[in-house]
Order: sequence, then structure tokens, then C-alpha cells
Amino acid sequence: MKNPNLFLPGFHLATLRRRPRSASQRLADQLTKIRQNSISQLAQCFTGFIPAQSLQPQQSGAQSRQRIFSKENTFWGFFSQILNADGGCSEVVRQFHAVAASRNKPLPSSSTSAYCQARLKLDESDLVSIQSHTSNQLTEQGADNRFLGRRVVVADGTGISMPDTP
Repeated sequence: MKNPNLFLPGFHLATLRRRPRSASQRLADQLTKIRQNSISQLAQCFTGFIPAQSLQPQQSGAQSRQRIFSKENTFWGFFSQILNADGGCSEVVRQFHAVAASRNKPLPSSSTSAYCQARLKLDESDLVSIQSHTSNQLTEQGADNRFLGRRVVVADGTGISMPDTP
């Protein structure tokens, strides 16, 4: 097929006519990729945002022994449960099965009871501290991108039409 574009022969208009993906579409694509990650991959992605000392096992009492559903594993399972549209406990247990099988470790029970009990033992104050640490860290990162100490907002009004204009 002959290219009818005389001035820029290397550009094909059919490929240039695609609309660029919006920020929300790109964010939705990234969220889909994150949802497809296993629990260990989620931990690798978000370790920089979560303080490691919050996920360390207790000295004694609940979540002090190293088990399949340790404090750290339970947190990342709960985190993946929040990210997934199907946030059921059985999906988290299935992901733990997949991780154990890939590492040639004994498979945990397919019952969700152990995971649900471990999730109940997560300390709410630890979860609040993780959330506040993460929000403070993101706020500090956003402060670096300010212009003269102010947040810059750019609005493109070229696609907006007012009711009184054609």
C-alpha cells in the first residue's frame, strides 16, 4: 500500500491516530500487573515502603514462632487480599500453596482456618504504624517535586466544551 503522507513518509497515520493512554488507564494496567504477582513478589515490590521492624516476629506470645503463617507472611497475604478483587482467604491460601510448591516445601493445609487465625493475631497498632509510615514516606517524596514549595496542578481544557459554545 502506498503511503499518502508526502511530507513525512516514515509515519503511517493509522498508527498515529491511536489515542494515548490516560493516566488512569496506565494505573489500572499497573494494578492488574501487581494483582498477578505472588505474595513473595508483592513483598519484593513494596519492601521499601513497609518498615521491616514492624513485620519482625514477637519475642514471645502470638506470632513469636516461625511458621508458614508467620507475622510477615500473614501481613503480605492480607495485603494481597486487599489488592485482589477476589479477596477471599482461600485465594491467599492457594497462593501460599503455589509458593510452597515452587520452593519444594511441604504444602500447608488447604483449610483457611490457620490463615484466618493468624490474620486475627495481626496487631492493629502495627498496621496503623505501617500505614502512617507509608503515608509519611509518600508525602516526603511528593514534597521533593514541588515548585517554590507549592503543588503544581496543570489542567488541559482543550477537550472541554461549554454548553453555550459549539
